[in-house]
Amino acid sequence: MKVLIIALDHQIRDALEAQLKTRGQSYESVGLEWVRHEGPVDTQNPPLTIANDIAIVVNALSLECLEQHLADEELIESLALLAQTCEQAAIPILQLSNSQVFDGTEGGRHGEADEVVPVSRVGALLSRMEELLRGSCDRHIILRTGPVFSAEGDNLITTLLSKFQHSVSLALCNDVDSCPTHAQDLARVISAIIDQLSCGCESWGTYHYSSSDPVNEYQFAETVLAVASQYIQSPDQPLKLEAVATADSDWSRPLMNCEKLLNTFGIKQLPWRAFVVPTVKTILQQLSTDKNGDEP
Repeated sequence: MKVLIIALDHQIRDALEAQLKTRGQSYESVGLEWVRHEGPVDTQNPPLTIANDIAIVVNALSLECLEQHLADEELIESLALLAQTCEQAAIPILQLSNSQVFDGTEGGRHGEADEVVPVSRVGALLSRMEELLRGSCDRHIILRTGPVFSAEGDNLITTLLSKFQHSVSLALCNDVDSCPTHAQDLARVISAIIDQLSCGCESWGTYHYSSSDPVNEYQFAETVLAVASQYIQSPDQPLKLEAVATADSDWSRPLMNCEKLLNTFGIKQLPWRAFVVPTVKTILQQLSTDKNGDEP
C-alpha cells in the first residue's frame, strides 16, 4: 500500500516518512504547492492527479495550514478538490483534525459522538473541513489529535526552549489541561491505522488520539526545563517559572476520550513524557552545532 502524504516540510511530514520507512511502507510526499489551484474548476474533472499506485492519502495540511499559508476559504476549496479527486479515484483519505472542534465547557473527555461546538475560528474551520469530508468521501478517517510537538519547526517545545534562553521569568497557565502529542507518536498511530486498512479493515469514520496524562502549561514547562537543565550551563540568574490562572492562554485544548481507537484498531495511548528527553536533547544538540558552525 503506497501512501500519499500531503504535508508541510517539517514535523508531521518528517515523522510520517520516518515511520513509514521503518515499517517498509512505500510513500510519496507533496506539499502546499500540490493543492494550490487558480482559476475556475471543473468539478467533474478535478485538476489534482493522484498516481495509480497510491492506495491512501494522508492529509496533514488540514491541521497545519490553520494559522498561515492558506486563507480559510482557500483551504476549504483545496480540501474540496482533494475530496473530489479521492472519491472519483476510489482512494480513501485520512485527514488530521484536533479537539478544538469542542468547547470543553462541560469538562471530562469528549467522545467522537459528542456534539461539535467550536468557540474559535480554528475550531469552526476544522468543523467545516470535517463536514466537507464526510459529505464528499465515503471511505475516510478523521483523526482528531492534541497539540503536536517535536524537534522540528515552531511548536510547544521549541517555543519554550527559545523563551528559556531569552527570559528571566515566565508566567504560565496552571488552571487548564491539554494532552500534548509528539509527532512521532502521531505518526505511529497513523501508520498503525494504515496497516489495518491495508488488511481489509473497513472501520471508516472519526477517531481520537492524544497522548495520555493531561497536563497544564506550567507543569509541561517544568518538565521541559528540568530536562534542558541537564544539557545546558546554568545561567547566572536562574529562570523563574510563575504559575498563573489566566483565560488568555492558548494552551487549553478540550480533552478527548481515545477508547474508540483502542477498541477498533487496538492502538494504545503513550505518555508524552516519554518523548521529552530525546526531543529536548535533539534540539539543544542542533543549536550547539549551529552555534559552533557560526564561529570563525
